Parts: sequence; structure tokens; C-alpha cells
Amino acid sequence: MTGPARRERSFQQVGPEGLRTGCRTIAAALVLLAAPVVLATTTTPAFAAHRTAHADADADALVEQLRELPLPLRAMPQLVASASAKSTPPALPAIESKRQHVYDQLHALGPASVPALARALRDPDPEMRRHVAVALDVVGGGWWQFPDGGSKLDLRPALPALLSALGDSDSDVRAWAAQDISDIGEGAAAAVPRLRAMLRSPDAGSRGSACNALGGIGSGARGALPDLRNALNDSSPEVRQAAR
Repeated sequence: MTGPARRERSFQQVGPEGLRTGCRTIAAALVLLAAPVVLATTTTPAFAAHRTAHADADADALVEQLRELPLPLRAMPQLVASASAKSTPPALPAIESKRQHVYDQLHALGPASVPALARALRDPDPEMRRHVAVALDVVGGGWWQFPDGGSKLDLRPALPALLSALGDSDSDVRAWAAQDISDIGEGAAAAVPRLRAMLRSPDAGSRGSACNALGGIGSGARGALPDLRNALNDSSPEVRQAAR
């Protein structure tokens, strides 16, 4: 897929395409090291009620751990070689092991993690919002490798927050929010008017993100075809490619 933003940036500001590429490699190696996250369960009604009552607080606390993580590094050559050889991967930096642990826990938490991530998309810190938007793509994009399986979480409960994030002051948050909307697919048709408006943004990254998200929505975004045709003549080659 063509990433929403291909402009050069530091590894902490890499857009969805570059970051996904690095994450895939890191995840392929990390999954060989990571132990499955075991959540205590019981069938007693009292415990079930207790767990339900505290689910939001537990999910919010887990999401808060994202604040301590820098965005993932680009692909590491030694991990590429190790993953391709299907051998035991080398030791990874502690921060990457922690990232794997947090992402695994978010995925294992299941649907409860999505509203918690949506709440954190309104955090006053743009870096935190960036981390959260990336995490939504990790748990809902179907490309990260989890010890408990590779099923995608349904991101539709986060759609209202993602619609707001399309107007975020941070271009990376906008780009990742559009990618998250693309992960939702047809269920995100309500985002089409805002994505069409993004196609008129002065920021090329936002315009490219909008093209990708509209493509992810599919037939529900048919009304945006005239805008996408106009984008074929965009001044940015990345936007033209995304529109195609």
C-alpha cells in the first residue's frame, strides 16, 4: 500500500507505510521471543461483575503505558536476516520488548481496548495521540503478529474519535487516523465527507492519507470519485499514486 506520508522524517515521525514495514520485521522476530499473555479468568458471576466494573480503568491504565514508548524503529537489518532464516532472533532493545508486551496486552484485552484507545486519542499531548493512533492500527490492521493469534479487533467503536482526529493539529495523527479508518473498511462510510475535505488540505501527507482511507472504505466512498480523479493531477507524486 502507498503510505499517507512518504516525506523524509526521523524514525520517531515515520508515516504508516514506513513504520508498518519496520514493525512487521520487528514483530516477526519478537513473536518468537514473546510469551503469550495469560489473563486470569473465572466463571463466577461475582468475578464477572467485578471484571466488567473495572474493565475501563484497566484498559485506560494499559493504554497509558504507550506514553513511555517512542514510535517503532525502522526495519533492523539483523532482524530481517534472522526472520528470513527462521532462526532465533538476536536480543532486542528493552524498549522494543516492552512495546511488544503492551501491544500484546492490548490485543489480548480484546474489544475493551478499543474504547480506551479512542479516549486517549483526545490526550493533550500530540506524541501520545500519535502512539495511540499507531496502536489502533496494530490491533485493528491485521498485520502485527500476536502470540494469542492474528485476529483483528473491530475499530468501529473508535470511529467518532477517529473522525475528530482527522482534524488533529498534528499531521502524523491525521495520517494514522486515516489509516485506522481504512482498517475499518466499509463500516467507516461516515468518514467520507471529512476525507473528501482532507483532499483539499494544503498538506500533501493529509491528501495522500485521505486517498488511502477512501480506498479502504471501498464502494461506500463512491461519491468521492470526482475528488479522487482531481487528485490524479495533484502536485505531489505520492498523492497521485495514492489516488490511482
